[in-house]
Amino acid sequence: MSEINTQKILDGITRAISAEWPQSQIFDDEIEHGLRPGDFNVILVTSSQQQIVGERYKRTPLFDVLYYPKNGREDCYKVADTLSLLLNVISLAEGDLLRGTGLDFEVVDGVLHFYVRYTHFVRRGEIGDPMETLEIKQGG
Repeated sequence: MSEINTQKILDGITRAISAEWPQSQIFDDEIEHGLRPGDFNVILVTSSQQQIVGERYKRTPLFDVLYYPKNGREDCYKVADTLSLLLNVISLAEGDLLRGTGLDFEVVDGVLHFYVRYTHFVRRGEIGDPMETLEIKQGG
């Protein structure tokens, strides 16, 4: 398994959405050209990190996938159903699979907010050799 970071997860989310809705624009940073109905915006809402053992940490980033509907709430509900299946497990660039948890959604002011967490573990610091090279001297 390769190293997982927030940007790789964000890229996995946007690739999955782009494959399902190729005609839509997907923003993950500033919106340069304005939004159109049918577009998505993926943002990191919050992330937490908890030390588990030694240099091993548990990270839990929460993403909000915003969808700007073409046809009101009904469109939001259809897209939410599809996102529930699509983002349940995403593929990262190196081929690793990552399972989403806490998939929730709500419609606020006519915009779908689809929330998903991708809990994963990371190591901080360098992993060195656990043992030094030993020389054995035999006497006799």
